[in-house]
Amino acid sequence: MDFSPHNAHLLVDAGATKTTFAVVDGTCEPFRCQCAGINANYTPEADILRILAEAVSQFPKEVKINKIDYYGAGCATPQNALRMEGYLRMYFPMADIRVWSDLMAACHALAGGREAIVCILGTGAASCHYNGQEMIHRAPSLGWMLGDEGSGTNLGKHLITAYLSETLPHPIKDKLEEQYHLNRELVLHKLYQEPQPNLFMSQFAPFLRENLSEPSVRQIVSNAFSTFFAKQKSYYPGCDDLPWHFTGSVAAHFEEVLREAAGNAGCKIGEIAGDPMEQLIGLERLKG
Repeated sequence: MDFSPHNAHLLVDAGATKTTFAVVDGTCEPFRCQCAGINANYTPEADILRILAEAVSQFPKEVKINKIDYYGAGCATPQNALRMEGYLRMYFPMADIRVWSDLMAACHALAGGREAIVCILGTGAASCHYNGQEMIHRAPSLGWMLGDEGSGTNLGKHLITAYLSETLPHPIKDKLEEQYHLNRELVLHKLYQEPQPNLFMSQFAPFLRENLSEPSVRQIVSNAFSTFFAKQKSYYPGCDDLPWHFTGSVAAHFEEVLREAAGNAGCKIGEIAGDPMEQLIGLERLKG
């Protein structure tokens, strides 16, 4: 792949489940790769450095990165953003590095220069009021233990709660146990004895999608989205006419139920994109 050694721009979209890297120089097909997820709030430093090293080792040797836009989960706080910049500078000491929250990737990709409510529904959940240039208000993010309504982790949490409470219909319970080799003891061990139980719970989002025609499953998803809109709307008074844009795998894979919940809440859905990276790449190539 014939990249120019100058003016290469690295775009990074880091979520809890996966981190996507794209090298764009404006003339060639962008180079892309994916590695494990990074959340600056809880991913250990050693793991972050390992993930970055793994990605950098895959970049074409002739590429010279002189600009980086890193959009990352957990990077909304100045402390985490500065720490993440430090990690990146270990590999790119001369680059112009900007670290943004993962939510800003959605703002840049979907809203552009237009005012909107911009949301993430993936492994985690987040929302903000974006005025076309900056986030003027962001809903408090309480994480998977206390918040993240409508996220993949939250959906899995409700499914597992129903499973442990023995309220799932038997056909769904049996299918869940067979597909994931589950039993009560294993689930409790995963939740209370192993690290990152949020990732354990988020893995069940595909199961919910596959069985969405089952009333009990659809109700779990519908209730989670209804709770998301009820909670998030309260943070944006006077914004009833603004569109709600979404990125994230959950938003994309459950679009029908999401639109239904939005309509019931009086919210107008705008753009939905599973992954904002392609839009970010497209915008960057337009600049070139």
